[in-house]
Amino acid sequence: MPEIYWLLLILAGVAGWYLAYIIYRPKSKQKIPGEYLRGLNYLLNEQPDKALEVFIELVDVDPETVETHLALGNMFRRRGEVDRAIRIHQNLVVRPTLSSIHRSTALLELAKDYLKAGLLDRAESLFLDVIQIGMQNQDAYPLLLGLYEQEKEWDKAIETAKSLEKVANVEVSSRIAHYFCELSELEFETKENRVDAAEKLAKKALSYDRNCARASVLLGNFSMHEKKYREATQHYISVAKKNPEYLPEIFVQLHEAYLQQDDADGFREFLLKIKDTKLSGIVMSSLLTELGEGDVGKNEILELLLEKPELSLLEVNAFLKNVPLQNESFRDQISDRIQASIENFVRGHNSHQCKQCGFHGRRLYWQCPSCHYWGTVIPVVPGLDS
Repeated sequence: MPEIYWLLLILAGVAGWYLAYIIYRPKSKQKIPGEYLRGLNYLLNEQPDKALEVFIELVDVDPETVETHLALGNMFRRRGEVDRAIRIHQNLVVRPTLSSIHRSTALLELAKDYLKAGLLDRAESLFLDVIQIGMQNQDAYPLLLGLYEQEKEWDKAIETAKSLEKVANVEVSSRIAHYFCELSELEFETKENRVDAAEKLAKKALSYDRNCARASVLLGNFSMHEKKYREATQHYISVAKKNPEYLPEIFVQLHEAYLQQDDADGFREFLLKIKDTKLSGIVMSSLLTELGEGDVGKNEILELLLEKPELSLLEVNAFLKNVPLQNESFRDQISDRIQASIENFVRGHNSHQCKQCGFHGRRLYWQCPSCHYWGTVIPVVPGLDS
């Protein structure tokens, strides 16, 4: 049980404190040894709650047991008893004789308590206090950064990330790029489609991370909005080259950009480049769904599929849906069953997965909801070529 391990750590701290206690204050109270042994007995009998009560009483004996207070507060927070953790850490913070490092630690732990309790304003204030003290900035900055992400305070997140980079010597450029993308989307969505300002922010993102797929997708979308189809094509092609795993997210827009330029040859050249890649199945099958019966592009895709030595389940499904079968009996009795089984297989698979933690979802998240990493969720392709 995790609680037992934490209590053992507390026990070790209490033991060290008690040894010093009896050496330097031999005439002090004699209550602690009995309480100490009773708590140990509860631990050995796997009764952590009773042991916890004993050690709380033991802590109350002498207010100078700072490390024990901290360990107990951390245990309460890990157990979900945030109110108790807050009381313990608040008790430490108000002590006037507390050393600077212990005060900083207590403030940091109290900020974590508030963060877990959802009291973000209080947590932010305490994290800033810890940073002001300057002893535990490597611990405080990442937590403060996560708080600003949670609050969607992207300007503050950018400045905090820059400070973290200086303090901890960690690479945060790709993360900052996503923050600028967040600001870019917000600018476009909330300020009457101000494309110029949104574009500047997306380009700022690329200045921090030139391989940021999200920024290129945004620039392509903004160009489409402004009917600048050639520019949109360039941005989408950039995604396909630098981050091919995101191709399924932009291929419909890319096809539309080619159509608006009346550039069928350019679109066919693009298809030829990707027809043998692992992503061709989802790209081509989805394009077939988008195209009408008389569309020349549909016939080109079908011809490309026939040239492939091996088809994914998605491509087989698309082929069955878009090529009329001569034998009506076979089509009615067999084809429907094949399509149904394939569609059930495809429907049963999540369409996106995080490369960092394995999270699965139906949509693209630029920040993984599970591990909170940025730019790690990508489209997945079910079928033979997945």
